Amino acid sequence: MKSFPYLSPIRILTLGALLVGTTQCSLSEQVKESPNSKKSNLSVEAQEDMAYDQVQFRLNFMDEAKLGGQDILFVRQASDLSSDQQTKLQAALKANALPLRLRMRLYARNPSQINLQLKQLDYVLLLDGKEMTKGVTGTSALLESSSIVTLPVEVDLNVPQALMAGSTPAAFAAGLADFTGSGRRLTMQIRPTYVNATGRVSQPGDFTPVELVTAKRAAKSASR
Repeated sequence: MKSFPYLSPIRILTLGALLVGTTQCSLSEQVKESPNSKKSNLSVEAQEDMAYDQVQFRLNFMDEAKLGGQDILFVRQASDLSSDQQTKLQAALKANALPLRLRMRLYARNPSQINLQLKQLDYVLLLDGKEMTKGVTGTSALLESSSIVTLPVEVDLNVPQALMAGSTPAAFAAGLADFTGSGRRLTMQIRPTYVNATGRVSQPGDFTPVELVTAKRAAKSASR
Protein backbone atom coordinates (compact mmCIF):
# COMPACT_ATOMS: atom_id res chain seq x y z
CA MET A 1 0.00 0.00 0.00
CA LYS A 2 1.25 3.39 -0.97
CA SER A 3 1.47 5.99 1.74
CA PHE A 4 1.06 9.76 1.30
CA PRO A 5 3.42 12.15 2.95
CA TYR A 6 1.94 14.05 5.88
CA LEU A 7 1.11 17.70 5.08
CA SER A 8 1.55 20.03 7.98
CA PRO A 9 -0.95 22.88 8.54
CA ILE A 10 1.71 25.39 7.52
CA ARG A 11 2.24 23.68 4.16
CA ILE A 12 -1.53 23.55 3.57
CA LEU A 13 -1.87 27.29 4.21
CA THR A 14 1.04 28.00 1.88
CA LEU A 15 -0.49 25.96 -0.94
CA GLY A 16 -3.84 27.71 -0.41
CA ALA A 17 -2.26 31.15 -0.66
CA LEU A 18 -0.54 30.19 -3.91
CA LEU A 19 -3.83 28.97 -5.40
CA VAL A 20 -5.66 32.16 -4.41
CA GLY A 21 -2.90 34.32 -5.84
CA THR A 22 -2.98 32.39 -9.12
CA THR A 23 -6.77 32.72 -9.34
CA GLN A 24 -6.65 36.47 -8.69
CA CYS A 25 -4.02 36.96 -11.40
CA SER A 26 -6.18 35.00 -13.82
CA LEU A 27 -9.26 37.14 -13.03
CA SER A 28 -7.21 40.29 -13.39
CA GLU A 29 -6.12 39.24 -16.86
CA GLN A 30 -9.75 38.51 -17.81
CA VAL A 31 -10.85 41.99 -16.73
CA LYS A 32 -8.09 43.58 -18.77
CA GLU A 33 -9.17 41.64 -21.80
CA SER A 34 -12.92 42.23 -21.40
CA PRO A 35 -14.62 44.64 -23.87
CA ASN A 36 -15.93 46.87 -21.08
CA SER A 37 -12.46 47.47 -19.75
CA LYS A 38 -11.49 49.20 -22.99
CA LYS A 39 -13.53 52.23 -21.89
CA SER A 40 -10.98 52.93 -19.17
CA ASN A 41 -8.34 53.32 -21.86
CA LEU A 42 -10.08 56.48 -23.12
CA SER A 43 -8.61 59.78 -22.10
CA VAL A 44 -10.45 61.89 -19.53
CA GLU A 45 -11.37 64.39 -22.24
CA ALA A 46 -12.78 61.62 -24.46
CA GLN A 47 -14.88 60.26 -21.58
CA GLU A 48 -16.18 63.77 -20.86
CA ASP A 49 -17.10 64.33 -24.50
CA MET A 50 -19.04 61.05 -24.51
CA ALA A 51 -20.86 62.13 -21.35
CA TYR A 52 -21.71 65.52 -22.89
CA ASP A 53 -23.35 63.78 -25.83
CA GLN A 54 -25.49 61.68 -23.48
CA VAL A 55 -27.04 64.61 -21.58
CA GLN A 56 -30.77 64.87 -22.31
CA PHE A 57 -32.66 68.16 -22.24
CA ARG A 58 -36.46 68.25 -22.08
CA LEU A 59 -38.84 71.20 -21.93
CA ASN A 60 -41.49 71.08 -19.23
CA PHE A 61 -44.97 72.59 -19.37
CA MET A 62 -45.37 76.35 -19.19
CA ASP A 63 -45.72 77.44 -15.55
CA GLU A 64 -46.77 81.03 -16.15
CA ALA A 65 -47.86 83.05 -19.19
CA LYS A 66 -49.14 86.63 -19.05
CA LEU A 67 -49.69 89.18 -21.79
CA GLY A 68 -50.31 92.76 -20.74
CA GLY A 69 -50.95 91.50 -17.22
CA GLN A 70 -53.67 89.11 -18.47
CA ASP A 71 -53.31 85.41 -17.72
CA ILE A 72 -53.09 83.58 -21.08
CA LEU A 73 -51.89 80.21 -19.78
CA PHE A 74 -55.09 78.49 -20.92
CA VAL A 75 -56.08 80.78 -23.78
CA ARG A 76 -56.54 78.55 -26.80
CA GLN A 77 -58.49 80.92 -29.05
CA ALA A 78 -59.04 84.66 -29.20
CA SER A 79 -62.60 84.34 -27.91
CA ASP A 80 -61.27 82.95 -24.61
CA LEU A 81 -60.48 86.57 -23.76
CA SER A 82 -63.41 88.84 -22.99
CA SER A 83 -64.15 91.94 -25.09
CA ASP A 84 -62.91 94.14 -22.24
CA GLN A 85 -59.64 92.18 -22.01
CA GLN A 86 -59.10 92.37 -25.77
CA THR A 87 -59.72 96.14 -25.73
CA LYS A 88 -57.14 96.64 -22.98
CA LEU A 89 -54.56 94.52 -24.78
CA GLN A 90 -55.13 96.40 -28.04
CA ALA A 91 -54.71 99.75 -26.26
CA ALA A 92 -51.48 98.54 -24.63
CA LEU A 93 -50.12 97.45 -28.02
CA LYS A 94 -50.84 100.87 -29.56
CA ALA A 95 -49.09 102.52 -26.60
CA ASN A 96 -46.10 100.19 -27.16
CA ALA A 97 -46.54 98.89 -23.62
CA LEU A 98 -47.57 95.24 -24.01
CA PRO A 99 -45.35 93.10 -21.75
CA LEU A 100 -45.09 89.35 -22.23
CA ARG A 101 -44.07 87.25 -19.25
CA LEU A 102 -43.30 83.54 -19.59
CA ARG A 103 -42.02 81.06 -17.02
CA MET A 104 -40.90 77.59 -18.08
CA ARG A 105 -38.57 74.86 -16.88
CA LEU A 106 -35.98 72.79 -18.71
CA TYR A 107 -35.00 69.38 -17.37
CA ALA A 108 -31.36 68.32 -17.83
CA ARG A 109 -30.67 64.61 -17.23
CA ASN A 110 -27.14 63.27 -16.94
CA PRO A 111 -27.25 59.46 -17.37
CA SER A 112 -23.45 59.07 -17.42
CA GLN A 113 -21.18 58.06 -14.55
CA ILE A 114 -19.37 61.40 -14.64
CA ASN A 115 -20.34 64.61 -12.85
CA LEU A 116 -20.56 67.42 -15.39
CA GLN A 117 -20.39 71.19 -15.05
CA LEU A 118 -22.75 73.14 -17.29
CA LYS A 119 -21.22 76.56 -17.85
CA GLN A 120 -24.39 77.88 -19.49
CA LEU A 121 -27.27 76.92 -21.74
CA ASP A 122 -28.07 79.30 -24.59
CA TYR A 123 -31.60 79.09 -25.93
CA VAL A 124 -33.71 80.58 -28.70
CA LEU A 125 -37.49 80.76 -28.43
CA LEU A 126 -39.35 80.49 -31.73
CA LEU A 127 -42.94 81.55 -32.27
CA ASP A 128 -44.57 80.06 -35.36
CA GLY A 129 -41.09 79.16 -36.59
CA LYS A 130 -39.68 82.68 -36.23
CA GLU A 131 -37.27 83.85 -33.56
CA MET A 132 -39.08 85.65 -30.75
CA THR A 133 -36.31 86.03 -28.17
CA LYS A 134 -33.10 84.44 -26.94
CA GLY A 135 -31.45 84.03 -23.55
CA VAL A 136 -29.20 82.05 -21.24
CA THR A 137 -29.97 79.70 -18.34
CA GLY A 138 -28.22 76.98 -16.31
CA THR A 139 -25.24 79.18 -15.48
CA SER A 140 -22.70 77.13 -13.49
CA ALA A 141 -25.16 74.28 -12.94
CA LEU A 142 -23.73 71.00 -11.65
CA LEU A 143 -25.12 67.94 -13.45
CA GLU A 144 -24.33 65.10 -11.12
CA SER A 145 -24.13 61.51 -12.35
CA SER A 146 -27.54 59.86 -12.89
CA SER A 147 -29.38 63.00 -11.79
CA ILE A 148 -31.99 65.42 -13.17
CA VAL A 149 -31.57 69.17 -12.75
CA THR A 150 -34.25 71.81 -13.33
CA LEU A 151 -33.14 74.89 -15.27
CA PRO A 152 -35.49 77.91 -15.19
CA VAL A 153 -36.37 79.78 -18.37
CA GLU A 154 -37.77 83.25 -17.75
CA VAL A 155 -38.89 85.58 -20.52
CA ASP A 156 -39.82 89.22 -19.98
CA LEU A 157 -40.15 91.34 -23.09
CA ASN A 158 -42.26 94.12 -24.52
CA VAL A 159 -44.13 92.80 -27.55
CA PRO A 160 -43.60 95.08 -30.57
CA GLN A 161 -46.28 95.49 -33.23
CA ALA A 162 -43.91 93.87 -35.74
CA LEU A 163 -44.15 90.60 -33.77
CA MET A 164 -47.93 90.64 -34.20
CA ALA A 165 -47.58 90.40 -37.99
CA GLY A 166 -50.77 92.40 -38.47
CA SER A 167 -52.72 90.27 -36.00
CA THR A 168 -54.44 91.28 -32.76
CA PRO A 169 -53.08 90.69 -29.24
CA ALA A 170 -55.90 88.21 -28.61
CA ALA A 171 -54.94 86.16 -31.68
CA PHE A 172 -51.28 86.45 -30.67
CA ALA A 173 -52.12 85.01 -27.25
CA ALA A 174 -54.21 82.13 -28.61
CA GLY A 175 -52.37 78.86 -28.08
CA LEU A 176 -49.12 80.62 -27.19
CA ALA A 177 -48.72 78.68 -23.95
CA ASP A 178 -50.16 75.40 -25.24
CA PHE A 179 -47.47 72.70 -25.32
CA THR A 180 -49.91 69.80 -25.58
CA GLY A 181 -51.86 70.61 -28.73
CA SER A 182 -50.93 69.43 -32.22
CA GLY A 183 -50.53 73.01 -33.44
CA ARG A 184 -47.81 73.94 -30.99
CA ARG A 185 -46.67 77.50 -31.68
CA LEU A 186 -43.81 78.01 -29.23
CA THR A 187 -40.67 75.92 -29.71
CA MET A 188 -37.13 76.12 -28.40
CA GLN A 189 -33.61 75.46 -29.61
CA ILE A 190 -30.65 75.08 -27.25
CA ARG A 191 -26.86 75.00 -27.23
CA PRO A 192 -25.12 73.84 -24.01
CA THR A 193 -21.64 74.92 -22.98
CA TYR A 194 -19.66 72.71 -20.58
CA VAL A 195 -16.46 73.33 -18.63
CA ASN A 196 -14.33 70.74 -16.82
CA ALA A 197 -12.09 70.99 -13.76
CA THR A 198 -9.10 72.10 -15.82
CA GLY A 199 -11.04 74.88 -17.52
CA ARG A 200 -11.54 73.13 -20.86
CA VAL A 201 -14.68 74.51 -22.53
CA SER A 202 -16.80 72.34 -24.83
CA GLN A 203 -19.66 73.65 -26.96
CA PRO A 204 -21.46 72.23 -30.01
CA GLY A 205 -21.41 74.40 -33.08
CA ASP A 206 -25.16 74.53 -33.72
CA PHE A 207 -28.39 74.95 -31.81
CA THR A 208 -30.61 71.87 -31.63
CA PRO A 209 -34.38 71.58 -31.02
CA VAL A 210 -35.39 70.54 -27.52
CA GLU A 211 -38.19 68.02 -27.02
CA LEU A 212 -41.05 68.20 -24.57
CA VAL A 213 -41.11 66.10 -21.42
CA THR A 214 -44.35 64.60 -22.71
CA ALA A 215 -43.01 63.70 -26.16
CA LYS A 216 -41.82 60.23 -25.16
CA ARG A 217 -44.95 59.50 -23.15
CA ALA A 218 -47.14 60.43 -26.13
CA ALA A 219 -45.13 58.10 -28.37
CA LYS A 220 -45.57 55.22 -25.91
CA SER A 221 -49.31 55.71 -25.54
CA ALA A 222 -49.74 55.87 -29.33
CA SER A 223 -48.00 52.51 -29.78
CA ARG A 224 -50.33 50.71 -27.39
